[in-house]
Amino acid sequence: MSFQAGVLQQITGIRHDFSNVGAALPANLFFCSQVHSGEVVEASTTLPSGIIRGDAVLTRSARPIAVVTADCLPMLISSHDGAWVAAVHGGWKGLHGGIIAHVLEHFAARGIGVHQLRVAIGPSIKPCCYEVSADFVNHLSASQSHLWPAAQAPWSRQQPAPLLPPEITPPQPTQEGSLWFDLSRYALYLLRAAGMNDEQVEFSPLCTYCSTPKLASYRRRGHRGDEKAFQYSWIART
Repeated sequence: MSFQAGVLQQITGIRHDFSNVGAALPANLFFCSQVHSGEVVEASTTLPSGIIRGDAVLTRSARPIAVVTADCLPMLISSHDGAWVAAVHGGWKGLHGGIIAHVLEHFAARGIGVHQLRVAIGPSIKPCCYEVSADFVNHLSASQSHLWPAAQAPWSRQQPAPLLPPEITPPQPTQEGSLWFDLSRYALYLLRAAGMNDEQVEFSPLCTYCSTPKLASYRRRGHRGDEKAFQYSWIART
């Protein structure tokens, strides 16, 4: 299983893939040591992979770049002409810490405006399986509730149904008063706040927890004792 986004397939000279666990990867792939930060790294052809700290990678070289996930959002971004590409690791801490704004600032510094970008967001944990506490929601709301309408916050009190028929049963609530967080919607609100139109963004409906065992899920591993695994989401200029 893999997933390619039409919003990136339309750009000449771009290859990309949101891969399943154990899929073959391109040679000389660069990725960072991810720490749920807002740090952006510009990749060259010679930087060592897996060592430099950061949660987003930007390049104009032909070297493939990637992020590694097991529930978090993998975001692949390209300028409309394919001149620059980026890969972003979007955990809630990194999103809250400004990783999206920082990446867009790097594009802007190279003369690429927000409306010239295309964003593909791959498989991630969906609100059907992402249980959070009221304290978690209050922490986000304290600084960012202005980003969303009160009636459309990126969480719900009722556990939503999966977007796709699940192959694995979603988890049962583990605490009184649980909330169910929509990481993809949260990212979309941040992109909108930066000036991006919804037509520039494409989401995968696949949930890493329940859609298929071929995708890695940190939470599912904690609940079911699955073997530790990750998937790589990569993009490259040709």
